[in-house]
Amino acid sequence: MTAATFKLTPIHVDHVPALLRFERGNADYFAQYVPPRPLKMLTDQGMLDAVNVLCHEAETGQGAYFVVLEQDEVIGRINLIYDGERADIGYRVGEGHAGKGLATQMVQQALDKLKEDGFDVATAHALSSNAGSVRVLEKCGFGVSRVDQNGGEAFGFDGDVVHFEQVLLAEHI
Repeated sequence: MTAATFKLTPIHVDHVPALLRFERGNADYFAQYVPPRPLKMLTDQGMLDAVNVLCHEAETGQGAYFVVLEQDEVIGRINLIYDGERADIGYRVGEGHAGKGLATQMVQQALDKLKEDGFDVATAHALSSNAGSVRVLEKCGFGVSRVDQNGGEAFGFDGDVVHFEQVLLAEHI
C-alpha cells in the first residue's frame, strides 16, 4: 500500500480483532514513544469496551476515531479529540509501516476533515526524542506552541514534551 491509496475508516466494533493484533504486535515498538496500553485493554473484552467508548464519543460529538486498514489488518490509527473549536490529534503507525509517509498522510487527511468540519485549531504533542513524530507534525504545518522541559518524565520517558498547534481557518486568525 502506498500512503496515497488509503482512507481513514471510522472505528467500529468489527475492528476489535484487528486492533488487538495491531496493539499487541506493536506494543514494544509503541512503548519507545508512548506509555503502554493498560493490560486490560489488550484483552478481547477490554478492546471491545474501549472501542465501544470511542464509538459513543464519536456519536455524541466528543471526537472522531479512525483506523487505516490494509486488507483487514489495522496498520495505523488516528484519534481526534474535540474541545470546543479545537481538536487534538493523536496517531499510531505500526512498525512495519513507519517511515513510509503513512503518518504524514493520516495527519493531513485528519486536518482536512477538521477544516471541512469547521474547527479553528488543531493541536498535537510528541516527545522531543521522537524525531519521526516531530517531523510529521512539522511537515503537516504545525508549529511549536510550548515545550514542557523534561515533561517526558511524567510518563516514564526522557526528553521534553513538545506541544504543537496549527490554525486551520485563516478567517479566524
